[in-house]
Amino acid sequence: MQGRVAWFIMVHHKPEQLAWLLNTLTDPADTIIIHVDAKSRLGLKRDRRGLMKAVRALTAGRSNVHFLRSRFTNWGGWSLSRTLLDAIALALGLDPDWTHFVNLSGQCYPLKPVDLIKKEMAESGEAVMVEMRSFESLPADDWHLNWHPMLELPPRALKLPGRRRPPRDFALTHKGSQWVVLPRAFCDWVVTANLTRRVAAYLRHLLLSDELIMQTLASNGPFRDRIRPYRRHIVWPGPKTLTMQDLPAIREGNAWFGRKFDLTTDVTILNALAEEIGAIPGPRTVNGGPGGS
Repeated sequence: MQGRVAWFIMVHHKPEQLAWLLNTLTDPADTIIIHVDAKSRLGLKRDRRGLMKAVRALTAGRSNVHFLRSRFTNWGGWSLSRTLLDAIALALGLDPDWTHFVNLSGQCYPLKPVDLIKKEMAESGEAVMVEMRSFESLPADDWHLNWHPMLELPPRALKLPGRRRPPRDFALTHKGSQWVVLPRAFCDWVVTANLTRRVAAYLRHLLLSDELIMQTLASNGPFRDRIRPYRRHIVWPGPKTLTMQDLPAIREGNAWFGRKFDLTTDVTILNALAEEIGAIPGPRTVNGGPGGS
């Protein structure tokens, strides 16, 4: 048995790559939420002009696709965490029956048949799938060990001098990937929990909150004993663009999704994965929008 899923996709360029991902998410019972970064939507970079038009063309006729209000998002900024929280709240209001929330980038791609992923997701019950890396295990030069204060302006997040003190009313001891798989019960708790407000008030002024927020909520809340691996194949440093050289490692692992792919770098791995998971390959370009950059 498989449940319904709320898929949240963040897009800031490469609509032709998004087309490959959308070709795998074909169940009309699922909810798909898309966020198009405001900088890209406004075409502030030449190669991203027409992005929103291209994304709307790709999703035309799909009544289960919804758009989250575009925000300016920046590397290191609170905007990424805020957008994720907004997407969870929107998903809860759109459909009372989905069982899991999954966030993806426009350059992610499933590594197993989506029906199998959804079946295994349903079997996981209320497991909160997040990457957890203890601060004690981090290399000395890791960003988070410096506790950088941060100020975010619309175009970018600015690292400020000094060092923030750790919070006093909750433990901030783990970091990890921003990519997660969350059961509905956890999402219901997140949007109403007083802990979420306290964590948000602290993290909104700390650099790279998107690698801390779900780890902190999971480890400090009632789901702390239900944390499980996040089932992603991502190669660091990078994230590295995955190619055919990575296919053996992908096949040996148990990840559900890979990041990141780029058909302008290596379309053969996408063709191979599409065949393996039974998906329709995507296009090389998308009419009405920018190509790869």
